Amino acid sequence: MHEHILSTFNHSLDRLRQDVLAMASMARKNLACAMRGLLERDTDLCNSAIAADQDVNELEKSVDKLGMQILVKFQPTAHDLRQVMGTIRVANNLERISDQASSIAKRARLINNLPEFAEVKLIEPVYALCDRNLGASLQAFLSANPEAAAAARLADKELDAAEKALDRDLIVVMESHHSALEGYIHLLFVARFLERVGDHAKNICEDTIFIERAEDVRFTKDKRAEIAAATAAM
Repeated sequence: MHEHILSTFNHSLDRLRQDVLAMASMARKNLACAMRGLLERDTDLCNSAIAADQDVNELEKSVDKLGMQILVKFQPTAHDLRQVMGTIRVANNLERISDQASSIAKRARLINNLPEFAEVKLIEPVYALCDRNLGASLQAFLSANPEAAAAARLADKELDAAEKALDRDLIVVMESHHSALEGYIHLLFVARFLERVGDHAKNICEDTIFIERAEDVRFTKDKRAEIAAATAAM
C-alpha cells in the first residue's frame, strides 16, 4: 500500500512538473515573439504574444488545481511538501513573465506604428541578458540544482545595471529631441518590463533553493552581488 501511494504521488508530481515545463516553454516563447515583434517591426508577432498569454493563464490554473489536489490527498512533508509548494510558486512567476511579454508586445505595437528610430536596437543587450538569466533559472529548477540557481540569482544584478544604463542613454537622447518622444517612452517601458522578467527569473532561483535546501534566501543580500552591481555602475 505504501509503495502504491508513493507511486501515485510521484506520478501526480510528475504531471505537475510537466505542466510547469509547458508553461516555461510557452512563457519564454511569448517573450521571444514580443521582442522579435519589436525588433523586426512585426505586429503579427506582437499579436501572437498577446493572444498566447491566455494559454499560459489557463495552464497556471491547472497547476494550482493539481497542486492543491496533491496537498490534500497526500499531505506531503519535508522535501515533498517543498517541491509541491515551490513548483506552484514557479508557475506563478512564469504566468507573470508571460504577462510582461504581453505588455512588451503591446508597447511594441505602438512603437511599430511610429516612424523608425535607431535607438530601438539599444534594447537588444538588455533582452539578451534577460533571456540568458531566464534560461539559466529554468534549467536550475528543472535539474534541481541549487548551486546553479544561486549563480543565476546573482546574475540579476547585471540585468538591473543594464536596464539602468539604457534608461540613462535614452534620457540623454530624449533631452536632445524636443519632439517625437513617444517611441522613446515606450522603449523605456519595454526595458522596465524586461527587468521585471529578470526579477521573476530570480524568484524561480529562490524557489529552487527553497525546494532543495529548505533555505529562504528571498531577503538575504549577497556581498558578491553588491560588488558586481557597484562595478557595473561605474
